[in-house]
Amino acid sequence: MAESSQTKASMLLAWNFLRNKGVAEVSITKMMQKCKGLGRPGVEEKLEPSWSFLEQHIGIPKRKLPSVVSRCPQILVLGLHEKLRPMADCLAGLGAKKSDLAAAIIRFPNLFVYSVEEKLCPLLGFLQGAGVPESRIAKLFLSCPRLISYSIDAKLEPTVNFLLTLGVKRGEEMGKLLTRWPHIFGYSVERRLQHTVSYLERLGLQKEEICRLAIRFPHLLCRDAEKTFQSNVDFLQAMGFTSRQISSVISGYPPVLLASVKNSLQPKMEFLIKGMGKSMEDAVAYPAFFAHSLSRKIGPRFRKLKQDGIQCSLEGMLSCNQKKFSEGQLTFGQNPMAKMAHLTL
Repeated sequence: MAESSQTKASMLLAWNFLRNKGVAEVSITKMMQKCKGLGRPGVEEKLEPSWSFLEQHIGIPKRKLPSVVSRCPQILVLGLHEKLRPMADCLAGLGAKKSDLAAAIIRFPNLFVYSVEEKLCPLLGFLQGAGVPESRIAKLFLSCPRLISYSIDAKLEPTVNFLLTLGVKRGEEMGKLLTRWPHIFGYSVERRLQHTVSYLERLGLQKEEICRLAIRFPHLLCRDAEKTFQSNVDFLQAMGFTSRQISSVISGYPPVLLASVKNSLQPKMEFLIKGMGKSMEDAVAYPAFFAHSLSRKIGPRFRKLKQDGIQCSLEGMLSCNQKKFSEGQLTFGQNPMAKMAHLTL
């Protein structure tokens, strides 16, 4: 009976504390149901220090804290010195910026639930062993803090092994891939990554091309290929591109698979053929054509060259920066006029 009274008293103290901090009553009710620790005797001694630590030391904005603790009420009762500070200090020691840590906690407040020794250290060791430089470890981890919830044996290692089968080398290549898109660990190898690779193979991409794609644009492997890519492939086919040309364009500029047909691919192809008088073969020769803005770069540069009576390849027109373009250096080299002559059709 006494224990029940203590529990009720502790819950009332926690309730009043959270309500005074701006947490909605409906959220407090759910928090009480989710986290029994909020009803334990002595909880009031943990609430204020933990809240203050999250707001002042971590830097979570006051307006966002109610949402953070509502999603993970355990964060308030784990203990400042037992969980919160050790995790924050460890990440700070790795070079994590305060703003990055705050953003990570806002996205995944459960981060503080895990042990530094049992979860964080093995995870960081695994990432470093896969090829992620120590200087990038903290930034990578904080960009995808949910990694700490994944099993190394059941989730992380199979993903790395799959990437190795694609030809990605453990070390610098793997490190670049994982740093660019650590979220790849959140996808099933069998149901998503392998499925996307098989789709790319059916389009005609070779193993080394898929490997390059994985390193440079790893997020593409995580897409549902049929739902996301097929409409773009259908458009290229409707434009008259052959299967070999389509695979060549994708290999040269993989994000073409994600571009909007209506707002990007279609207007660019229409301008290429009708406005510039060029052909599909020109786009195949320079797939990065699809990466450039039609209104800000392709159109203005073409009109400038036309005005000056100059014809050149898409690569010559688009691959140089604005300064070199203005100076007539349409390709790399010491003699702009020589290069201009080389590119004139």
